[in-house]
Amino acid sequence: MKTDEKFTYTKSVKNTDALKVWMCFPSSYAIGMSSLGYLSLFRILDQVDYVYPERIFTNTEKTQISARDVELLSFSVSFELNFTGIFDVLKKYNILFRSSERGDECPVIIGGGPVLSSNPEPYAPVFDVITIGEGENLLLEIAKILKDSRGLSKQEKLLRLSELEGVYVPEFYEFEYKKNAEIISISKKIEQAPDKIKRIYIENIDNPLCMPIVSSKSMFPDAYIIETSRGCPRRCKFCLASYLTLPARYPVCDEILKEIDRGLEYCNKIALLGALITEHPQFDKICNYIIGKRAQKAFEISVSSLRIDTITPDIIKMLVDCGQKNATVAIEAGNERLRKFINKNLSDEEIYNGVKIAAENGLKGFKTYGIIGLPTEKEQDIEDLACLMKDLKQDNKGFNLSLCISSFVPKAHTPFERQPRQTNKELERKSNYIKKQLLKTGVDFKPASIKWEYIQGVLSMGDRRLYPILEQVYEYGSTLGSWNRVYKDIGWELNVPPYDWYISRKKDQGEILPWSLIDNL
Repeated sequence: MKTDEKFTYTKSVKNTDALKVWMCFPSSYAIGMSSLGYLSLFRILDQVDYVYPERIFTNTEKTQISARDVELLSFSVSFELNFTGIFDVLKKYNILFRSSERGDECPVIIGGGPVLSSNPEPYAPVFDVITIGEGENLLLEIAKILKDSRGLSKQEKLLRLSELEGVYVPEFYEFEYKKNAEIISISKKIEQAPDKIKRIYIENIDNPLCMPIVSSKSMFPDAYIIETSRGCPRRCKFCLASYLTLPARYPVCDEILKEIDRGLEYCNKIALLGALITEHPQFDKICNYIIGKRAQKAFEISVSSLRIDTITPDIIKMLVDCGQKNATVAIEAGNERLRKFINKNLSDEEIYNGVKIAAENGLKGFKTYGIIGLPTEKEQDIEDLACLMKDLKQDNKGFNLSLCISSFVPKAHTPFERQPRQTNKELERKSNYIKKQLLKTGVDFKPASIKWEYIQGVLSMGDRRLYPILEQVYEYGSTLGSWNRVYKDIGWELNVPPYDWYISRKKDQGEILPWSLIDNL
């Protein structure tokens, strides 16, 4: 055990024949140790006696389980560009990248997480198995099957695993393409494989997920993270989090309060996590409990993004009393027309009122998120976004406001999955317009990288034909420039469609999409 780590659960004593598992996070220790989902899966395996799990990061220097003894290697993938971290781990331990090239002597390699649950296809050739949905229960079932399947061939193991709901074995399916590059069909190569892969979810989350290991070297050092909501009932049309975690669910309020008490036994910082934490039906009770607790003991509170129309003086008082100076809100668009169209039903009055409540009750500032390039967006919408931010600042001069701009990226399983993304040139023009309008206004403008978001979009919409591109991009250093270089080098030879084909065109309703195998309920 690392000396900077505090375990908040009791580890099991392992059987001598326990299944040896590497739980991999395709990034650094600091980032992986801030992932509640990844660490919660590790805890589940660590609390049974028949599994011996070890955490592996891209900067892990020494392992307890040797690479030759690992039987199951699992990756949790949260972001499209995490593929470089996957390759980093495999290369470091001399494991072949492609499932088709690995034999029976290699560990079974599985992948899960939001990226793979959404559209696994660009990454499919890496994995023997991909889990679709929430893996809290599924991972234990996989471990049991693999432990009972020792001595069987890799093919036999995969056949057994494919019988589990939520398990996708990519090699059991093949894609056929038209001359215009569209998918003609997705067919089974093995009769026993399911026709569709059903996304699984945990119906009962009465007891919230909580931080199993508190680390001072995490990106959120010495913080006890508590999941106060899962999913979001608002269903903004661009938002993957809304549609990939349906239905929205909330832990029992009293269980959250117990976890706040328990967390304070390990550290002095509580972080409340959720796509929309204020949507919890008893969030006011949670706030009041924290305020009362704060009167007895000094500790900090941090929260994920707030919805600005649900902000109350009590919420702001809780944040301020517990040391949070700034908060994050998402307004997405500059006027009510566009916000209504994307299902972000916020009025201008609600936005102005939310900022006023925050400023009057001691918060120092808001980090505000907006999106450019949304479907149906007009020039007036961009102008209105700049004007809205200027007016908010004018009305609240002592209040810090920043505008973080990202560009629209279509995501699988959302109502906008068939919508095109605007060209980088057009998006850069809009971003520069807003930047110019906000100069000398006191609003801090923070644009995301439009070119990297373009790559993210290609991956979010991509299919298996992209996979060789990923391998070569990695070999070229994973820079922006390497993407164009790789396509020029091998894209034509491999019949990979141009990147724009994936992201810059509207898909007809009848077109088969790469993720059509997934039944998202």
